[in-house]
Amino acid sequence: MARSSSIGGAGSSELEPANVLVIDDTPANRFVFRELLLPLGPAVVEAASGQEALALVARHEFAVILLDVMMPGMDGFETVARMRERALIRSTPVIMITAADMGSAEIERAYELGVIDFLTKPVNARVLTGKIASCLALFVANRELRRREAALSMKDRQIAVLAHDLRNPLNTVSAAIRLLAQLPDGERARREQVFGRIERGLTRMNGMIRDLLDYARAGSGAIPIVRERMDLGDLARDLVDEFELADPDRRIDLTISGDTTGTWDKARLYQALSNLVGNATHYGHGNAAVAVGRQGDHVEISVHNVGAPIPADLLPVIFEPFRRGDGDAGGLGLGLYIVRAIARAHGGEVTATSSEHLGTTFALRLPTEPPSEGDTPS
Repeated sequence: MARSSSIGGAGSSELEPANVLVIDDTPANRFVFRELLLPLGPAVVEAASGQEALALVARHEFAVILLDVMMPGMDGFETVARMRERALIRSTPVIMITAADMGSAEIERAYELGVIDFLTKPVNARVLTGKIASCLALFVANRELRRREAALSMKDRQIAVLAHDLRNPLNTVSAAIRLLAQLPDGERARREQVFGRIERGLTRMNGMIRDLLDYARAGSGAIPIVRERMDLGDLARDLVDEFELADPDRRIDLTISGDTTGTWDKARLYQALSNLVGNATHYGHGNAAVAVGRQGDHVEISVHNVGAPIPADLLPVIFEPFRRGDGDAGGLGLGLYIVRAIARAHGGEVTATSSEHLGTTFALRLPTEPPSEGDTPS
């Protein structure tokens, strides 16, 4: 039976220790190897046969494999050959342990299978730990390199998104300015329409730049807030009035219950609620429902709309930056990320639920007073 010491999976955290696989049919040998290797810091995983080893490498990533040559059933050569055939291990270093000197044909076969070194029993402890330590250091360095490459790749994709999305309103403004230059002085109504297009394009770009600045602030710590005594119900009422005034076709139901006063940043909460209500009316075909109510020492704002639900694969990551729904072509995908940053800066949280039958609800839950130092979620 395979044994391990806190094994990390293939998709495990970068902070988890590297895994070392020890394959040997003798329990006493595995015990010795484990005791020698544990001080180096890895998770030592044990397999008593080649079959057990095949199952383990199919599920986990290993920094190095320590493999006994002579085992009943499937020996060391067949074990590593099957691993390579199934592409279970590609660049994982394999060190073979042998009780006798191997001939040139066996050594050549081992190197063809990707074995990097051999150790003869009884194994010299210093030699073994030195080789394993080198493999672990190389593995950790490669893992960090992969992490940095992934981060750079993500940043490149984000920059491409920003360039694409900022170009759309900029093209609108440029085209409107060209059209404005061609219009005769007497066409006042037409000129006002063009000025309106320019203003809307500049407003979109200004909103994107504001979101980028908030994204940068949130990435360097809690988004800054300035608290004041206020009524969240009044804020919601003012926002709903402005939404309906800007577009009379919108229908937003508002309910307020209990004491909805607290100490918050009014401008930031207006920004967060505006994002949530804007999304709800967009995906709810102009209709939404907003509820503000007291729950103990918290006030909760829920924003609900009916319509197509959030896709199941998007819902778990909906608050991550640069995530957008299929119909959300006008922004950078930062709105909900900033809503969460604002909620957490207040010591609160925002959640989302969505289904075809019940619709979509975003709930913003805020403590009425500033949390104690150290209690604000990171």
